[in-house]
Amino acid sequence: MTLPAPSIVDRTKNWLRLLSRRSPSPSIRPNQQIDIGKSSFSNAHDFTINGVSFQAGKQDSSARYPPPRCHPDTRLKIREKLMRWLVTEYDDWKMLWVRGSAGTGKSAVAQSFADSCEEEGLFGASYFFSRIAGRDKLEAVVPTLVYQLARSVPEYHSFIEHRLAKDQILLRNSPPIQFRKLIVEPFATLQRERPRKPIIVILDGLDECAGEKAQREILKMITNAIRTNPDIPLRWLIFSRPEAHLKNTFSRTSECGREELIIDTECRENVERYVKDRLIEIKATYNDMIPAGWPPETKLQELLDVVSGLFIFASTCLNYIDDPEEADPISQLDSLLSFLHRSQGVVSRNPLAALDLLYSRILQDIPPLVFETTRKLLAFMCHRNKLDPQHRLVSAQALSNFLRLDQHAFYKAARGLYSAISVPEPGDAAGTQLQFYHASFQDFLLDPHRSDKFVIGEYKALVIFLQLFIYWSEVDFTHFHACDGWNIDAEHKHDSLPGLTWASEDDRLRVSQSITELLENSLFDEILDIQWEGVDEVLLSQLSNVDFRYWKPAYPFGIAIFCRLDPSTSVVRTEPSSPTDYKLLEYFKLVIGNGVAKRARFPLSLDLPDDEWNREYLFIGHGLKSVIAWRTKSGGSNDQRAHSLRSDQEPTDAQISAYRDALRDMNWNEEEAALAMG
Repeated sequence: MTLPAPSIVDRTKNWLRLLSRRSPSPSIRPNQQIDIGKSSFSNAHDFTINGVSFQAGKQDSSARYPPPRCHPDTRLKIREKLMRWLVTEYDDWKMLWVRGSAGTGKSAVAQSFADSCEEEGLFGASYFFSRIAGRDKLEAVVPTLVYQLARSVPEYHSFIEHRLAKDQILLRNSPPIQFRKLIVEPFATLQRERPRKPIIVILDGLDECAGEKAQREILKMITNAIRTNPDIPLRWLIFSRPEAHLKNTFSRTSECGREELIIDTECRENVERYVKDRLIEIKATYNDMIPAGWPPETKLQELLDVVSGLFIFASTCLNYIDDPEEADPISQLDSLLSFLHRSQGVVSRNPLAALDLLYSRILQDIPPLVFETTRKLLAFMCHRNKLDPQHRLVSAQALSNFLRLDQHAFYKAARGLYSAISVPEPGDAAGTQLQFYHASFQDFLLDPHRSDKFVIGEYKALVIFLQLFIYWSEVDFTHFHACDGWNIDAEHKHDSLPGLTWASEDDRLRVSQSITELLENSLFDEILDIQWEGVDEVLLSQLSNVDFRYWKPAYPFGIAIFCRLDPSTSVVRTEPSSPTDYKLLEYFKLVIGNGVAKRARFPLSLDLPDDEWNREYLFIGHGLKSVIAWRTKSGGSNDQRAHSLRSDQEPTDAQISAYRDALRDMNWNEEEAALAMG
């Protein structure tokens, strides 16, 4: 609330006088309201002095009740590390950054550690940032810390009361000046007068503070304080997601140590313990309706496999199972598992709404124009096993080049994903690929009912991939294989591809090889065996611009780019539609002699039945860029051969002879083929 009129000095004195009536306490419990006598401050959480907000308590009770705490006997290693840092190793680092991806339990660790510090008399102050709760303003941080430190340290309380009395406009100054005048200088003076052991100041969720500039400003204030006054007893513990700008800032701060909350074996064991204990509590609550053997071991294991070490995922699932409005844990667990496995069972509401909100907020923070590029990264990650089944694009750098993104564009597109995806530093990008921290984010992106406008559909991912596949195939063929004739240089033993967007002289050839190996080994049947509902116009436009005259003969069918294209399009067709097409058909007849051929059947299939005889053709391209492509399959052999002719080159005797040799190799019988093909 806003205080009435008297002068700022009178108001500040009144505030501190009322505060001093209570016995000093190292902290305020997060769900405890402030009750400072029968005054205008009675029962206040947040209050204002001359327009400056003072927010009390370790956490805002209205924003987080009950506050998150670590489940007993979980996250013990990190909590022990933090206590050792504070108590015995505090001379090495005055600041410690604990980072972790979304949902790994950072706030629970922060709260539990604050509780432990309070018990040991080591707690000074804390601030919980939250955009949802409106606790994201830089201007509120210093006054709130001042308020809490005054409650925790009696001598500081007296000092700050006098300072505010002398400087009537101090609270109107900028946050850096407030920080120096109200926190750094007072504690430096007090430390010179009587040294004291370190106390902790916790900033939880720094990435939730409004604006990257404000977040950097907070870190700059703390770093300057440590450098100019290294003896003050404040130790700064900062929790946040591993956002790109924060990683950059902390990497340049030698005074700061770093710890990371990761989903490892210990974390999975912790989550498993948490899940099992919560289920025991639920059974006890509903002991009149839950049998002793619930949940069955198979269903318990299903649940544990799905949550797989992610605390927020486990918490969301268990809250759904324990929903008091439903009061039916057995049915809730069944519907949850049904939902998780995408079965057709009816679920009254989304069991993972809390988790989906977290992921949606991560994506909503990415500017729409940037997200169009971000979507390409996510499309490849979500459908990697189909698009690149042999993992030829082994690094983030190779992927960036394949997507035609330079280093700047790549990191700009990935910038908003750091809390959900492991993004390698530029120095590691040549050997490390993007990875989801947890499979739940991928599941979210693939489900249109959960991710809505952010969904990464298979069809769209394939179209994006095919556009790039065609582009790099054209680059490769045009620059290195235009003179191959009918010989297939399968190993691509040539220089690096032109047009790479992010490569040094040292790694240019390696990046190029990643792309050419992808061209050789991708687009199998399982990739293209989807129901295409027409073809993306951009893809068709791109195909229209491809110079198919330079495509090696094995490729038109071998990579089956056209397997699902509509044969009525002007790019891919089975009926000749121009003088060039008729000329190509004449060339084709010269090659096959008196052989029988037929128009291709759509959709094309990469594999034909073993007993099928086949020689089918189609036209690809426009005008002088057109080619006629065909494949031949012997009825008794698994072998099939693909060939093509360019519109600007009549087949030579050598080419015709090579084709006849291929027929003999595959035991081709023209009479049997003619009968089989009708």
